[in-house]
Amino acid sequence: MDDEIASQIETIERTLIKDSVLGFDPTMLAVLDDVEIAQDEIENLKSRLGPDLFLYLFKIANSAYHGSLKVGPIKHFFDVVNRIGMQHTKALIIQFASHRLAQGDHEAEIIFAKNFAASVVGRIMARGLGFRDDGARKVELACFLSGIGALMMTVYRNHYHTGDFVLSDGFIEENHLYLTERIIRRFQLPEYLHEMIMTNCFILERMGIGSPTVVKLAIAAVEWSFRTLDNKLVFRSPQTSMDDRFTPSLAAMVEEQFAAAGLKKYLIILPETTLASQQMRQNIKARVG
Repeated sequence: MDDEIASQIETIERTLIKDSVLGFDPTMLAVLDDVEIAQDEIENLKSRLGPDLFLYLFKIANSAYHGSLKVGPIKHFFDVVNRIGMQHTKALIIQFASHRLAQGDHEAEIIFAKNFAASVVGRIMARGLGFRDDGARKVELACFLSGIGALMMTVYRNHYHTGDFVLSDGFIEENHLYLTERIIRRFQLPEYLHEMIMTNCFILERMGIGSPTVVKLAIAAVEWSFRTLDNKLVFRSPQTSMDDRFTPSLAAMVEEQFAAAGLKKYLIILPETTLASQQMRQNIKARVG
């Protein structure tokens, strides 16, 4: 990358990484990097989050997607961080800030919706491919953050651009990952994100595909769905859980996640209509009847 483009990307970053734009003090994220941080210090971060961000984190942490049915609802911010993890909490804060940036900008909101959808699809794909939960969450985080540079560039072009340089679709397509890389480093996000996002080829490991490949597959699947299905993630899935009638189905958990993020309008879940799915539902009814 030449110096001129690097300077332009830095201008975009400086403009958007401000308290007044993000809706919170970004320096607070550094507190979550301290592995020795005390419980009361984490709890005291509530006042710096703001009520909207605070509520958003609680809704996500209390969702079935993050295991609330197994361990019960949480009431304290420390429990939010403990359940989700410090790095994932940081990512969710950045996710919320991204949504705030995109509000009122249809083009940017679609990018945000695609990033979010890719994170959900990526985690599901990773678990389906046999990844452990920690590996699946890494895929989830990488999928979401992979498009944050494109979102920021789009917001800057639509609302802050002074016309001192050309910010075309081509410029964004060619350079958005460089801004994503800067955001990862600025907020000291996990180093594995660099490889998972910036790798420009499929990675095959000895026993299967690597996590960077899952990230790319999830992003590609969501891109296809949004491009061909009216800017929505559309998939078909059973509406009931096979193992426990009191456990929400995967479809229900995905729907809950999209609703918690304020993105329900970007999701369509089609019921299964095959003979096999009908037979499965009949079997479930017979067991509980």
